[in-house]
Amino acid sequence: MLVTTSYNPSSDLLDKAVRLAAEYDGRVVPRRKYSLEHLRNNYKDDTLLLVTRDEIRYYGEDQPAYFFHPSMALVRVKRMQRGEADLLIEASGAAFGDNIVDCTAGLASDSIVFSFAVGPQGSVTALESEKIPAMLIQEGLAVYVSEIPELNEAMRRITVRKTHHLAYLQQLAPQSVDVVYFDPMFRSPIEESQAISHLRRNANDEAVSMASIEEAKRVARKSIVLKENRDSKEFARLGFEHVLRSTTKTTYGVIRLC
Repeated sequence: MLVTTSYNPSSDLLDKAVRLAAEYDGRVVPRRKYSLEHLRNNYKDDTLLLVTRDEIRYYGEDQPAYFFHPSMALVRVKRMQRGEADLLIEASGAAFGDNIVDCTAGLASDSIVFSFAVGPQGSVTALESEKIPAMLIQEGLAVYVSEIPELNEAMRRITVRKTHHLAYLQQLAPQSVDVVYFDPMFRSPIEESQAISHLRRNANDEAVSMASIEEAKRVARKSIVLKENRDSKEFARLGFEHVLRSTTKTTYGVIRLC
């Protein structure tokens, strides 16, 4: 993977590019006045990380740029600030001070909403098994700035770990967290979701296992939540008895533990 910067980078930006290259097995190449396409062709590497002052962008083979953005979390937090309910928070029973494990973080939109809901006295651990999404959320959550101070604070509080969720759950003590959340790649993709189609190329697309659900039952105090296509058979396969009615194409299944 090539790592380069925007044009005329500051010394701090160059230092960041060097750090990212070292941490993520990349190769720093000087931008000078070259286009990204020129760099990729010249160095014969289709994967490239562009480091700018405000964000980092990952370019894969024949793919559009892939980067961190809070996405719908921005809209959802604004609604919650107005006193409106959020379906995920209601389904999970997450409350101020709770500890949350997001087992399949993706680009961390739901982790951000959880972090806002549980506040500074709570915690959210976002797990992502794949290198590129884990890198983007690790870096993006640390520097992205929105117009909502509370959302910025929520992003900074999230702990990102690059690991498979089953391995992580197995090391936790019994009843040590409040909510365990799964939002895997849907078994039946919603093809018109462009953002998800970009994510799918770099994501772990394996189904949630019964072993993971059993570990979640062991470590969670309040609930286990699964997001899926509303007609998915995964809810029944994994033992989610409470499936919320939904007028959208996605919904949540819940295993309530208390």
